[in-house]
Amino acid sequence: MSDDVLTPGGQVKAIGEGVEHATTGISKLVTSISDAVRSGDGTRGKRAIFRKSVRDARRLFGDDVLSDEEEHALAWEYVRTVNGFENLNAVGRMAEDACRAGSVDVSGVDRLQPDWWDTFEEGASHAYDDEVRAIWAQLLAGEINRPGTFSKRTLATLNNMSPLEAQRFRELCSWCFDVRCEGEPPYAIPLLAHIDGKGRLYGGFPIDHGTVLEDAGLVTPSTGRKIVFRPGPNAIIVNGKMRQVYNHQKHTVCFMSGYSLTSTGRELALLCDHGTANDDIPSLIAERFRDDLPTTGPWIVLNPPSGRSEVTPSAVHEAEQAYL
Repeated sequence: MSDDVLTPGGQVKAIGEGVEHATTGISKLVTSISDAVRSGDGTRGKRAIFRKSVRDARRLFGDDVLSDEEEHALAWEYVRTVNGFENLNAVGRMAEDACRAGSVDVSGVDRLQPDWWDTFEEGASHAYDDEVRAIWAQLLAGEINRPGTFSKRTLATLNNMSPLEAQRFRELCSWCFDVRCEGEPPYAIPLLAHIDGKGRLYGGFPIDHGTVLEDAGLVTPSTGRKIVFRPGPNAIIVNGKMRQVYNHQKHTVCFMSGYSLTSTGRELALLCDHGTANDDIPSLIAERFRDDLPTTGPWIVLNPPSGRSEVTPSAVHEAEQAYL
């Protein structure tokens, strides 16, 4: 090792040259890394992986080619890569189980776009928690079943989601009910908490819990699509089951949430359970019917009792205006 490598500039230059030299051998390491994960070497702690990576570096490049700093840099890159492989393998196994449970052909993974897979791999390789891995696995199974369901933007959002954001988003989904619109996946609509006569919140997702979700780009505070309830029974979906919301009026009424899921929020909501809150969501909706129907849209008009609904630019049809 030359004397100038001891100077700061020399160290930077040496590390740079070492990294450049090391990258030529990365492809040779991939097989070794994969074998280590499959054989269980990757589960014996970072010290064991560190020692093995140093041996591999010396075997590939010789004892005197890499400086200590370069050797350690390569070793820690090995550690990071092995950990990533472990996480990906865990997610892959869970996704395979999910596909089999849903009768999804796992060979559909070959249809995934390379750039989508690169983004997925980056996120899933950092999934160290089993709950987080389960979300990535559900996402992969869903994408295999229906390519194009989850955008790269959604993958990036999930990768950056904090535990608090994930907790609040699951809470929001527990207060969502779904309606089916022709040609679209189920459309999730949040039920927000109301304030009773004593100033207490009840029956819905607390609005103050939504700030972190707004910052994460998952929801927006707007009326969104309005839900039109015709006289009589109207079908919605709560916790995967068809439920009826009965409109006892002789005219059309509407429901407006006050919160809308963004496109990213709607995609991530496909990975969460909806309508699992411990309350009677259909009854709460019926409490909050509104008679004043503005003519601007878009609207979701429920077609009772089938649950197959339609999106229209205006909810008030000429035949119904006489009742208003």
